[in-house]
Amino acid sequence: MTEQQIPSPVSGSPITPSRANGTSAPPRSGAWMGWVRFGGVVMTIIGGFAVVEGFFALFSPTYVTLTGEAVLLFDLTAWGWIHILLGVLVLATGLGLLSGAGASWARGVGIVLLALNTIVQLAFLPAYPLWSIILIILDIVVIYALMVTWGEESEY
Repeated sequence: MTEQQIPSPVSGSPITPSRANGTSAPPRSGAWMGWVRFGGVVMTIIGGFAVVEGFFALFSPTYVTLTGEAVLLFDLTAWGWIHILLGVLVLATGLGLLSGAGASWARGVGIVLLALNTIVQLAFLPAYPLWSIILIILDIVVIYALMVTWGEESEY
């Protein structure tokens, strides 16, 4: 018994529902999900950086420079614990974004935590300027990534 193979079409594309009814709607690409995943990855990096920054403030106070004009409201130990706590929360929220199941709650929580982290980094700016500036820039980029396509996930 021999099998007969049917040749596949050489050209053309399959008919999608939007092409079948004559409309030219763009395909559902889920581009918003790429932004959310990017935000999740960078949030985990930001959270890790904040935890490391907190450990530097706690265990290596000579590594962090303070001038007499510092804006810090607390001592370095308190700032260390603030950075560690906020870093763990940002890291966990970033992992929530990457899990996919909790992406809806994690987007809102992530925006709030990153805004708070930006304020904390601004206050910590005199103590370690380069690190704080890098984290402020990353915070702003991820807030943009989480907000730029806010309403699009409901369309899909």
